[in-house]
Amino acid sequence: MPCGIWRRGKAVQIREYGREKGRTLLFFPGSCEPWQEFAFAAEELAAAFHVLLVVPDGQDPAEGTDFLSVEKTVDDVAAWLDARGIEQLDALYGLSYGGGMATRFLVSQGIPVDRAIIDAGTAPYTYPKWLCKLICVRDYWMLKMGRASVGAMKATFPPERFARDLRNADAEYLEIQKYLKSYSNKTIWNIFWSANNYAVPHPAPKLDTVIQFWVGTEEWGSRFRDLKWYRNYLPQLEVVKIPGMMHGEFVMMHPKAFAEKALEFFDEER
Repeated sequence: MPCGIWRRGKAVQIREYGREKGRTLLFFPGSCEPWQEFAFAAEELAAAFHVLLVVPDGQDPAEGTDFLSVEKTVDDVAAWLDARGIEQLDALYGLSYGGGMATRFLVSQGIPVDRAIIDAGTAPYTYPKWLCKLICVRDYWMLKMGRASVGAMKATFPPERFARDLRNADAEYLEIQKYLKSYSNKTIWNIFWSANNYAVPHPAPKLDTVIQFWVGTEEWGSRFRDLKWYRNYLPQLEVVKIPGMMHGEFVMMHPKAFAEKALEFFDEER
């Protein structure tokens, strides 16, 4: 069941799994997939945690909202937690721009978190603003053009890796295409701008959180800049390579193995 807290006419939507569990895990998903693609992993994690799966504005076509920013999403989630008396988290996970959200949450909200996984998280650019805007224009049009062609989608996300049923891969990609076409121009721009330009305090506040940065070996080259930033900003984090995985592949396509590895880390004693 989704739950939400209304703010400025919009709702932050949280899908909950394992409500009966005593430990709480906050889960920020990636940007260009339906929240349902992350529900498989959330259900696996719910064997040990009360999982709070965030559905950012603009990513549920039924809601009719626009995504505004990483900062607003994190602030809304923090308000949702506060309204329910949740004052600390046992675990935190975020993928891609969801990793950026997890980072922003850690350093801006003052809510204690025991352990966190930042899965190939996006990092704020350190370039001049004009260059950041040019990069955002490129990314904006790449998504606009990419979602226009199932063939282009398959080239970027090969069916042998990202289709749940190869026999019905075309139908799956058509559904994803339909989903991506539900994104407004405003949502697309704001996703790419905010994912790479969200604000964090400098230096980072002292954290008692044990942090891992996960990165697939098949995406290592494309995440070099992000990883370099994270190593400088949060030098205490441990880098964990996930063998043979592309971006988002582990959490979405191998939810059981993903949950086993995540729970092994979350369950470690200090």
